[in-house]
Amino acid sequence: MIIYLTYNDQPSGVYWSQVTDVVDHLNALQGDQVRLVALISLRGYLRSRRRIRQRMPRAIVLPMVPRQNNWRANWIWVWLICRLLRPSGMIARGVFATALALRMRDSGLLHQVCFDARAAYGAEWQEYRVVDDDRLITECAELERDAVHGADLRIAVSQALVRHWRERFDYAATRHLVIPCTLGRSVERSQEKQASGLRADLGWSESDTILVYSGTAVGWQSLELAERLVSPWLHGAADRRMLFLSNEHAVITRLEARFPSQVARRWVDHAQVRSLLLDCDAGLLLREDRITNQVASPTKFAEYLSAGLPVLISERVGDFSRMVQQEGLGSLVQEAEPLVVPKPSREESRRLMELANTRFTKEAYDKSYGILKACMATEPSLPNPSPFRPDAGTEPLISVVVPSYNKQGFIGDMVRSVQRQSMPRWELIVVDDRSTDETVPMLRAMAEADARITVEPLETNRGANHCRNLGIELARAPYIIFLDADDLLAPDCFERRLAVMDGSGMHFSVSTMEVFRTAPGDSGQRWVPVTRDALRDFFRHQLPWQTMQPIWDRAFLRALHGFDTAFSRHQDVELHTRALLMPGVRYRMRRTEPDCFYRIAEERKVIDPRRLLTSFAASAVLYVLKFKGEAALKGHSAQLLGIIHRTYLQLLLYAKLGRIDRATLDELEKVLLPEEIWSSLTGMKRALIRFTRWYNLLPVRVPGINLAVFRLLTSGGRTTA
Repeated sequence: MIIYLTYNDQPSGVYWSQVTDVVDHLNALQGDQVRLVALISLRGYLRSRRRIRQRMPRAIVLPMVPRQNNWRANWIWVWLICRLLRPSGMIARGVFATALALRMRDSGLLHQVCFDARAAYGAEWQEYRVVDDDRLITECAELERDAVHGADLRIAVSQALVRHWRERFDYAATRHLVIPCTLGRSVERSQEKQASGLRADLGWSESDTILVYSGTAVGWQSLELAERLVSPWLHGAADRRMLFLSNEHAVITRLEARFPSQVARRWVDHAQVRSLLLDCDAGLLLREDRITNQVASPTKFAEYLSAGLPVLISERVGDFSRMVQQEGLGSLVQEAEPLVVPKPSREESRRLMELANTRFTKEAYDKSYGILKACMATEPSLPNPSPFRPDAGTEPLISVVVPSYNKQGFIGDMVRSVQRQSMPRWELIVVDDRSTDETVPMLRAMAEADARITVEPLETNRGANHCRNLGIELARAPYIIFLDADDLLAPDCFERRLAVMDGSGMHFSVSTMEVFRTAPGDSGQRWVPVTRDALRDFFRHQLPWQTMQPIWDRAFLRALHGFDTAFSRHQDVELHTRALLMPGVRYRMRRTEPDCFYRIAEERKVIDPRRLLTSFAASAVLYVLKFKGEAALKGHSAQLLGIIHRTYLQLLLYAKLGRIDRATLDELEKVLLPEEIWSSLTGMKRALIRFTRWYNLLPVRVPGINLAVFRLLTSGGRTTA
């Protein structure tokens, strides 16, 4: 199921055409069902709920927490809905709904979030003072930035809005759909002008020219501008008429008083608007030259065309001003020039009606709506070629980088798991670290049979980090995945990861991994990368993900300069920590079915435990010293003791099992706890480390003790006395 969430949108003609009609149309397409959840004001709640439920009986309509600045408190409603309905994705209308949806996704209750953007919210609130609260206006702009960058998919009502995102928020992705405001279901599709009796009712003749304005009287509708332009036009001839299909406003009242026989106002139900428009000759759509209007997609534009009316429009109103000029749909209006309102011919009206019915109906955007539903699934899918990818060539889309050392017994299975991928545009780069078995001849035979495989044998053993960095340099694809020589991939791994990354603008995305011994599924242990604070967890060595779970943007990896070759162990921990510290980093953690499989095999066990443990201890210390400055700035200094504690437990376990003697343990302790670290600890934390040694060398263990010590060591922001 997919949820369509609206926040503080009251039922109106726009709500019916742009929300309930859209939900109905989405449900008519293939894929998961969409259910409307509306959070509305307590003021008139019962009446509004009744109206929405009359249009959409299955809609869930809930009262908002009072006062706009308490909007965050509404998370409880969205949390309950997610717990109850278990939706895969959420389409959120506006920045406040999107902020609530993103909180649910980041808590693991949703897989995907779509930001349904109807406007440039921050600019609109600033330019027209939507609320008289400077703090909330500033927050709205911040929420818009978060929505643009944080959502998995975006709907924009105009290309102009996308350009605004690029200029205002440095939006660099292509993962968006442009769907303008379309006609509501209540709009008839007759191709003929039909008399509504309006002219006779108002005493206006068939030869009169009627200019109509349809819409509310809110600030951005620019009625003062309309008054300045329409007044001279009305004054110029007695057969010129102006009809306002609007609520009361001072401008309309003044015009009615000044031109009593030429100006009229009606306020009717949205379903009746088109019948009145059919009796008019041209539609007026004037806007001030502000950001709000430069990105807009006024519903009335399509409604005017649907009634066969040419549109008199200001310059720079969303995408529509250029469309009017290029396709002859009316005329551009400039304040310095007199208004010209021609009566269209019957043929011209039919052309405009036909254009509205082919360009501004829900059906005209079925392809985009289908992509929307596919992207909101638990596992997103995209058509081929991807609508978010500019290339349509044959170059690889994913480079798989594999370091290899004496893995002849496993590496064939790894290669075959890559070859079985449902997405064929990949390259496999295996950098062999001077293997002494038959790995290289085996790989070369595979490469001869499959040109997508590249083998790079090294003349000297340089370590896995060097191998991966060389693979990054050789990679040609825009995305990179790291894989170990004895691990495996699910057949749809590449396809699933690309469906999330293509056009997203993210630097990396992380999916779920499963651990296995002999064959995938034999252990049931999964590594699910969902956490509230990934950086904090890496600092404390409670690792959210492992090396092969991310798919990386190649340019970002190169900006990181790959792996730090100084680390013989914990190299992925160091890389992921450094990535999370990059300014402006954008990434996603995804709770999915496993798409990669990490092998735990007996062959992984090394003969020289002392050498292994020394490298773990030295790398742990190097990690602490490397990141202590950044950790201190973020208040995470104490968390760095997590890697020391976890490594210490490993040393003590080897000592307890007799794989190293006590003298070796003492030497390893000096490596793990050098004076630079030991002297910086408080007395309590030194005592906890001493306790850790005493307790873990005892013949018995009490469950939970080590966890309690870990939490005490990593609690608080300070480690020093």
